[in-house]
Amino acid sequence: MKTPSIFLASLLGSPLALTANDNFAEATPINFLNSQATMTVAGTNATATAEDGEPAHAGVTASASFWYALTVDQKRRVEIAARPGAAGPLSNIVLAVYTGDSLADLQPAKRYKKFSLPATSRSLGINGEPFVAYVRLSLDAKAGTTYYIAVDGESGSKGTFDLTLSTSRDPLTPRLELVPTRASWSYYQALSGTNASNPATADTDFYTTWHTAADYNGPAFLGPSASPFGYGTINAVPNRGTTLTTPASGQRQAVTYFRTTFIPEKGVQGLGFEGALDDGAVIYINGTEVTRMNVTGGTLLYNSTAIAANFTISGGTLGTEEEIQYATVSGLNLLAGEEVEIGVSLHNAGTTSSDSGFHMRVYATETDPDPIILESFPTEFENTYKLVWEGEEDTSYNVEFTENSLEEGSWAVTNTIPITATEDGPVQDFVFSPGARGFWRIVTIAPAE
Repeated sequence: MKTPSIFLASLLGSPLALTANDNFAEATPINFLNSQATMTVAGTNATATAEDGEPAHAGVTASASFWYALTVDQKRRVEIAARPGAAGPLSNIVLAVYTGDSLADLQPAKRYKKFSLPATSRSLGINGEPFVAYVRLSLDAKAGTTYYIAVDGESGSKGTFDLTLSTSRDPLTPRLELVPTRASWSYYQALSGTNASNPATADTDFYTTWHTAADYNGPAFLGPSASPFGYGTINAVPNRGTTLTTPASGQRQAVTYFRTTFIPEKGVQGLGFEGALDDGAVIYINGTEVTRMNVTGGTLLYNSTAIAANFTISGGTLGTEEEIQYATVSGLNLLAGEEVEIGVSLHNAGTTSSDSGFHMRVYATETDPDPIILESFPTEFENTYKLVWEGEEDTSYNVEFTENSLEEGSWAVTNTIPITATEDGPVQDFVFSPGARGFWRIVTIAPAE
């Protein structure tokens, strides 16, 4: 089982009061150094306006935006979050990040390199940030690029805010979204009335079959119903899709079981999970457990509890109600076009917990590579050719040659070290071919570390 690589960004000191600028051309610079784990800037849009030609931020018409210009000294994954300030707070915050040299040619930055999810966030309504009560996003920032951050208020809202930059905890590298936010799931609560109840009493093989609908003949699952699910008050889930039954006090260790399916459009070898999970979860793919989030090892029953109402990262703790939990798994072999069933058991931290919640998104993080179109061009040197193909940033390739047979064992690597693309775009290699004929191919090795 693969453990996700995640980091804790500890808040140090009080917010730094910088005067942000109303105009894009005068955006206040922020240099976020690699030596800094976190940095908070206090701001207000109380006197801000929108400029002519300013883009809509997160799909919301600009009304009172302030601008910052972010640079980093080393390539790193950065989380940018905005929360209402202490005095006269901006409650309906909109956040967006762009690249470009002028207001007219701004391009939305992406949260992920290989998945088109824009680096924008809003806090209001069902289109708001799905897993937390504040606005936040992560992106892969490069040294030498300026990232323009717009902070605005929805529908003309104004007030104070704290803009926080930190080392992102998000370990995901999505390529496909398999289960979106606010997806529908079937669910079963291990309750009799409002008391925790062991489903294996009526269905002796419950614990080995509940994850897959085809093998299951136990107590009926309800739904499919829309997520987020929960009971009680959870700040990070202001727009609940389905309200669960609230167990009696002293019975809230009762586990809730969820199931849904997806069909990948290409083969999948790795999955990434993110969500608001109060307090912990165990995830199954096609009936096999693949990872646990804030749940210890051992046999799982209807009343097994999460570790605590928080989860530990790098020696620090984060509350399960307020922060996203992540997990990854690799080594899978999910075939393109074949249905995959995912099961999740949701575990509360104790018997008297006031609430519980479930909301999850699932990505494919490792997939079959797209076919590589290889072109060859003669050069001015005898028997020497230039090979050109479209490469992906931080991905390594081998060039292989065979003279006659196309059988797998006939190919030989011609480059002495892997060829790594430093950015998306054409990659080239010069090869020598003294023979009368031969075949060349490009083999993707793996993303570079």
